[in-house]
Parts: sequence; structure tokens; C-alpha cells
Amino acid sequence: MNAPCYSCGEAIRLGDVVGIGYVVFGKIVYMIDNGECCDDFHKDEWIGHDHGYVIQTAEGALLRCDDESELALLDRAN
Repeated sequence: MNAPCYSCGEAIRLGDVVGIGYVVFGKIVYMIDNGECCDDFHKDEWIGHDHGYVIQTAEGALLRCDDESELALLDRAN
């Protein structure tokens, strides 16, 4: 299985700063497919989902994006 990638070809990583549709910007805090999440993030409320990414905006809101083609890499995780 290939690692999920942005349209630019770079692999998607936990902690990357992304844009979704040039409207929402935030950090990837949970990669649902592989269960990888940031230490300070609680994935319990997302257990029922089997695919996608949870993004945390600068304001603290959480949203899920199902399709990596909607994500644009803005800044790489450290």
C-alpha cells in the first residue's frame, strides 16, 4: 500500500499545516487510516470513521477531510 500523498507528490504527515479548498487552514492532528495522532489530541470521538484526516484550525476547531486531493501542503511538520 502506498502512503497517501498531496497532489504535489509529497507524503502526508502528521502535524503538517494544510489548506482545505483555500478556505480552511490548520494542522493535521489525526490520520484516521493508520490511527496516528498528535499526543495532545484525543481520537475517541472519531472512532466511527475509517478514513480521512482530522484538521485543527488555529481557532481550535476540529474538522474531518475525507479526501487527500482536497488538502494542499502549506508547511511541513517538524
